[in-house]
Amino acid sequence: MKKLVMMMSMALLFSVAANAQNKIGVKAGLNLNHISTNDADLKEELSARPSIHFGLVGDFSLGKQFAFQPQLLFSGRGGKVAHDGHKDVYAFNSLEIPLNFVYKADSKGGFFAGAGPVIGYNLSGKEKAHDESESIEFGSEIGKITRMDLGANALVGYQLKNGLFFSANYTLGVTNWSNNSNATWRNNILGLSVGYFFNKAKK
Repeated sequence: MKKLVMMMSMALLFSVAANAQNKIGVKAGLNLNHISTNDADLKEELSARPSIHFGLVGDFSLGKQFAFQPQLLFSGRGGKVAHDGHKDVYAFNSLEIPLNFVYKADSKGGFFAGAGPVIGYNLSGKEKAHDESESIEFGSEIGKITRMDLGANALVGYQLKNGLFFSANYTLGVTNWSNNSNATWRNNILGLSVGYFFNKAKK
């Protein structure tokens, strides 16, 4: 499943370059991850976990001021839980596929804003506590974490005419990572990115 998702995403992104009106680029930046939960006691102990993201971004023209921008990103997720004088760290390495529909003030550069769904897949995870680390188990059983993840994304940014762009996005987790029906654990991300489109559309 993981390999199939990656192959399909790569094929989609690289097909962008076949059309002169489309672009392909790269992006990287900082994630500030935060866990949301319905556990009132746990909420008081949660704090953000910083991590990174990087990957590919495409730009399919949908007209003069609109575009479809799929992305294929490696992304760190998770959070921190403070208790007993220390912090436990839940660190996840994930594959993310944001599918954003974007409005551009000017097709050649300037302000842009957009939104869309995000498909995520947890590749691996570790729990770090008391200077010890152990792998997190994934599956559908209670006590394990789900691999697949869905979210809703919103972004704003600014692109220079030379292809360089800066953006900020917020991804609201929709899928409950916990398999316990009485408990919720969703991963939310504030992302700050810098990127570059290699091939600009023809004038």
